[in-house]
Amino acid sequence: MDDSKKVILLEFNELCPELLERFMKSGDLPNFSKLYQSADVYVTDANCETEYLEPWIQWVTLHTGLPFEKHQVFRLGQAQNLKHDSIWDVLAKHNKTSWLCGSMNTKWDAADSKITALPDPWSIDVLASPHSLQPFYQFVRANVQEHSNTNFTLSAGDYVRFFWFMLRHGLSFKTSKKLAAMLWKQLTKADDRWKKATVLDWLQFDVFKHIYQQQKPHFATFFSNSTAHFQHKFWRYMEPEKFPLKPTQAEIEKYGGAVLHAYKNHDELIGEVFKMADKDTVVILSSALSQQPYTLKDEEGGKRFYRPHDMQKIPAMFGLTGVQKVSPVMSHQFHLLCESEAAAKDNFERLQALTFNDGPLFSLRLEGHDVFGGCRIYKEVDPQATLELNGRTLDFHEVFYLADSLKSGMHHPHGVFWVSQQGRSHQHNAEPIPLELTMPKILQEFQLQPQD
Repeated sequence: MDDSKKVILLEFNELCPELLERFMKSGDLPNFSKLYQSADVYVTDANCETEYLEPWIQWVTLHTGLPFEKHQVFRLGQAQNLKHDSIWDVLAKHNKTSWLCGSMNTKWDAADSKITALPDPWSIDVLASPHSLQPFYQFVRANVQEHSNTNFTLSAGDYVRFFWFMLRHGLSFKTSKKLAAMLWKQLTKADDRWKKATVLDWLQFDVFKHIYQQQKPHFATFFSNSTAHFQHKFWRYMEPEKFPLKPTQAEIEKYGGAVLHAYKNHDELIGEVFKMADKDTVVILSSALSQQPYTLKDEEGGKRFYRPHDMQKIPAMFGLTGVQKVSPVMSHQFHLLCESEAAAKDNFERLQALTFNDGPLFSLRLEGHDVFGGCRIYKEVDPQATLELNGRTLDFHEVFYLADSLKSGMHHPHGVFWVSQQGRSHQHNAEPIPLELTMPKILQEFQLQPQD
């Protein structure tokens, strides 16, 4: 077994094979093209029902080599229930080190010194390993979970502590310039403030690079969700001809290049990874799944999401008891972690009984101590609409706000998987492979096999 072999796994969530091909042909992605030319290129197929076509499920499949039917991790934050080895667990048993930087829905042994891990920003009650990385996780988690809430603010002290953390963990001049530009746009309310999602990538990459150069791990992951976010939000402005509900010309001019901007941001990151990788380093690009235009609700005016103005006020607002913690998730969804299963069941029934326009107000799932849910109103609500809550009549918009623009992208089972190394010849595999075969292919680079 060659101990000099290193693997960097770039987990760029939901990149689309077709868009990559288009943007590489147009010359917009020189670093993707360079990676492609020295790679074994595969398209992966998640091979699952739409209900299970979610990134927090598919990344567990990629990390374990097991389909959902076997790993049974269905939601964000459920990875702690995983009973199977992931890539880093197999490597640790062979005395190999791993650095997991933001990978989605992961479980690791915090007591194992061979594994360093920064949780994803949607995790629940997870601590970074080592704990010194916790300030980054907490700051980013707060910003990601409240990204759509214009009333959300952190204190000056929060920003000072985060900046001090970054100064001690690799903050680069390039990232500092991007951060300064983003802050200026926030202050001046510039029209392209939507680009701020890509700044997180650079802050996280600085931490990734800092730890990587310190520890020189055998295996490292770097996760980014920015392109997935942009595709869900902006696809219709890139290809308006594919959508029955047309954006305005002004919207096309403003957001038409947003998806390409996200891909170019990732292309720039790959360029930085090339500087880190020596001849013994394999760089793997994976997306787990991809996206396609979402047009299912266009004839009805499109699909929107409503979210409570303050997630932490949900228990008081809706008369819930025994709630120990409210944890926001993506978009409009949340977890209510309760003190007992009985309290969770009672809160589930209280929320389930709430209605709006003769339909359920919330979409809910009861799972032990946890009530998982989100507002079920997907059409734009009249400005004068009201809600009946505990005998009170409230303005709907005092309780909920429109969390995002029209949904434009939906998940697709095909994903990207490129295995690249200096001097490796390009090989394009025409037939898609099952997603669960990617984990053995990663271990194969270390001359290892899965244990399960």
